[in-house]
Amino acid sequence: MNEFNAIWTAVEAIGPWRVLFEISVIYMLIYGFIVFCEGTRGAGVLKGLALSVIIAVVGTRLAVNFLNLERIGFLLTVITPAAFTAIIVILQPELRRGLVRLSQAPIFGELVRDEQELVVVLVRACQMLSKARIGALFAIERDQSLNPWVDRGTILDAEVSSEIINTVFYPGTALHDGAVVIQKGRIAAAGCLLPLSENEQLGSWAGTRHRAAVGLTEESDAVTIVVSEESGGVSICVRGEVYRDLDRDELADRLRSYYTKTETPDPTVPVDSSASGDRKGSES
Repeated sequence: MNEFNAIWTAVEAIGPWRVLFEISVIYMLIYGFIVFCEGTRGAGVLKGLALSVIIAVVGTRLAVNFLNLERIGFLLTVITPAAFTAIIVILQPELRRGLVRLSQAPIFGELVRDEQELVVVLVRACQMLSKARIGALFAIERDQSLNPWVDRGTILDAEVSSEIINTVFYPGTALHDGAVVIQKGRIAAAGCLLPLSENEQLGSWAGTRHRAAVGLTEESDAVTIVVSEESGGVSICVRGEVYRDLDRDELADRLRSYYTKTETPDPTVPVDSSASGDRKGSES
């Protein structure tokens, strides 16, 4: 009872508004840490570890203050900084991913590459790959996060350029069989494994790349682009639909409409039906 009275007296001396302010700051720090951890492989580990550390530190501090455990308090003062340093070293990959996500937040929107310029670069890269008969698969994030598939690949966080794309998909390289995932106007990862579509209507013409491209668009609102290494044809997939053998202008128009959202076309209608006809999933 005396301890409770002592605590209440201390709170009154500090003032309720100051206590409320400090609690609010602690809450915002914890909430920010949880948001920071979202989307990383070690999100669960980070959250559990953070909760354990907070409980241990707060509990030990209370015990030290109320029971006058001076030696334990001294050890806690020495050990706590070392423990935090060890956590940073052990969980460095997860913390790096969190920092990458933080840099992609809307507050840093001025750093995100112009989407119209990105469309130009992607179209140019697809044309180069098509002429060289080099197979490629791109996944472009829109509203729904592609982090579950980014984590399955090799993190790059690189600028979208024809040189990097050609290097990634060049036959024989370690990452050429997977997909390149583009987030916030940058190459987030390469060599990513996407879910394969089980849609039987795709037919025998659809290889692994095409089924992966369709499969991702069936599970998310992403836009995917496929370059066939056999025919050199360029296809785009959205909402589980495939539009194949698009020329340069058709590809650019669809990317602008789906990715930059300058318009919202019906996915069952070609961009230019009078010129190209509906070639949705009709040929290899």
